[in-house]
Amino acid sequence: MLAKTTREKRTMTTDAEKFDQWGREWWNPAGKLFSLHRINPLRFEYFSNAAGSLDGKAVLDVGCGGGLLAEEFAKAGSVVTGIDLSPVAIEAASRHANESGLSIDYKVGSPQTLAKERQVFDIIVCAEVLEHVDDLGAFLKDTLSMLKSGGLFFFGTINKTVRARFLALFVAEDLLGMVPRGTHDYNRFVRPSVLKELLEDNGVEMKELKGMSYDPLKLEFRISNDTSVNYLGYAVKR
Repeated sequence: MLAKTTREKRTMTTDAEKFDQWGREWWNPAGKLFSLHRINPLRFEYFSNAAGSLDGKAVLDVGCGGGLLAEEFAKAGSVVTGIDLSPVAIEAASRHANESGLSIDYKVGSPQTLAKERQVFDIIVCAEVLEHVDDLGAFLKDTLSMLKSGGLFFFGTINKTVRARFLALFVAEDLLGMVPRGTHDYNRFVRPSVLKELLEDNGVEMKELKGMSYDPLKLEFRISNDTSVNYLGYAVKR
């Protein structure tokens, strides 16, 4: 188990304590995190299409939470490592993986600590975690140092716009309860231009940016060209 240091908390997230209280909610599709279950098939389909074959690929899921996305990669034949600062989330992830007969290497810790082990990965995933990080520059430097040359970086996060503040905070949290109230902080939302620049600083080139929009009539999410609220995409390390 990886230990948490002061710098790790700063560069990974100060929001880990929020996720400690969710426990078994991670795998309850009708619970507090039901929106994650709604978007999980959509985001995995997008990532897997961009990656091509996932069989045998070394995948790191940073901020893996309860393991929803990590399990999809494992089912596709990838060799998966998942890290998170929440011991409760890692416990839930490990328990569910065991119940599902999946072998996933889950660890409590940050990219900074894992990077010291000098592991490298074909694919690194940061989905719904970048908006919980205090020092995004340090976080991405540590994370991307573990990506192989030619490796893929998959991301999904929330744009820093007035529309995102209204829809992702007021509507999704306060009005509809799609995620627990207080989950997000607008000050940590990430503009695509900022993310692109930080990726380039680490020798990683953004290849595609798409929106993940919510259709209130069909009560479902879909991939779109509207990146004003939620967006996802992939980049390649040079």
